[in-house]
Amino acid sequence: MKATIGRPRWLVSSCAAVAAACSLAAGAQEIPVVTPENLAALVAENEGKVVVVNFWATWCPPCLREFPDIIDVYNRYRDDGLEVLAVSMNYPEEMADIREFLQNFDPPFPVLLASTVDETFYEAVLDSWYGEMPMTLIFDTAGNRVHIHKRPITYPELATEVMELLPAS
Repeated sequence: MKATIGRPRWLVSSCAAVAAACSLAAGAQEIPVVTPENLAALVAENEGKVVVVNFWATWCPPCLREFPDIIDVYNRYRDDGLEVLAVSMNYPEEMADIREFLQNFDPPFPVLLASTVDETFYEAVLDSWYGEMPMTLIFDTAGNRVHIHKRPITYPELATEVMELLPAS
């Protein structure tokens, strides 16, 4: 499936402006609010790169355990063409928890906040997603979704899948 994550491409053309306009303050840090359409546009804007989209929440213990591995894979492969987008599935009222999470992990990639936390968001991202977390989607350099993980992912597993999709140097 192309990077439209469940929606036609024409719906997702101006993601950067929308995401910049819709953000919530997390202390000194702004966290853009992202719709499934915005997310699809972000994946499409990174054509030529492998894109990992990780859905997580501060109250999800498996999410907390896998997040350091995602950071490590990103740090290892970002110069080779990897982009990671981390989407918090917390409610906006949980901004203090998100802020603490970001201070503890200090992710070097974009962190976004889901516009809603309900079945309409889940189904717009992936027809077969019912809110299981963590969930990770991996897109190839052409923006095609090639891997879906509705469970925690480990460093070796993520690194292998990313390496297989990166352009040969």
